[in-house]
Amino acid sequence: MPSPDTFRVRDAPLRPLLAKELWEILSGRALWTMLLLMCPLIGYGFFQAISLYGEASVAGLQSPVLASSLSPFDGVLVPTLGAFYVAVTLLFPFVAIRVLGQEKESGALRLLIQLPYRSTTLIAAKLLAVLAAWVLSSVPALSAVAIWRMLGGHLSAPETLNLLLGHLFYGLLVGTIALFAASVSESAATAAIIALAFTIGSWVLDFTMAGHPGILDWIARLSLTQVLRTFEQGLLSLGLVLGIGATLCGFAALATV
Repeated sequence: MPSPDTFRVRDAPLRPLLAKELWEILSGRALWTMLLLMCPLIGYGFFQAISLYGEASVAGLQSPVLASSLSPFDGVLVPTLGAFYVAVTLLFPFVAIRVLGQEKESGALRLLIQLPYRSTTLIAAKLLAVLAAWVLSSVPALSAVAIWRMLGGHLSAPETLNLLLGHLFYGLLVGTIALFAASVSESAATAAIIALAFTIGSWVLDFTMAGHPGILDWIARLSLTQVLRTFEQGLLSLGLVLGIGATLCGFAALATV
């Protein structure tokens, strides 16, 4: 006979679970190694963007037409965050995989799923940990933006926030893909290969199929890099946001299953 004193999922506190997930991702070497690699990468991209923008500005003094087309958003902000995009594409999957892959390898996941939490709650907690890791990894990029402002550079707040929102969506997409890869793999190494197949495969789609008419152009639009195109143009598309949200929920649901 089943016990009448079965546990109730709703009574399970979420704070210990969130604290555990945050500690797991913050105590790992992957996150801090990524930050160490991102700092010189973003710093180099930032100073290179400033140098090129400065040279174009000098030329713009003699050409009013050229001066009117110069924008710090296109000349400084987008290239600087482009370096951040490269780091998220290549390095962030290793950080996101840790929140699930290490538990599968050590067998701790078998104990975790016996706790009074729904599977959706467990995945949501891991997604929050991935979001926290992305926020921490964005500090070098945000520092570059702050330095540009301290140097007297101008940036439009709506355009800047819109571009940061696009990078947030892209980071969450990479994170949910990494969670899905970890859920279907027995080891973190295999999960990393699957996640990089998605991210680097997007570059292949861009290089080989973009610009071709018909079905090839439609396939190229499935590339993850297309997420940032609209935001880098200073635009906010409701349809794109809804599509990203649906994709995030889809990969999260697959990871849950």
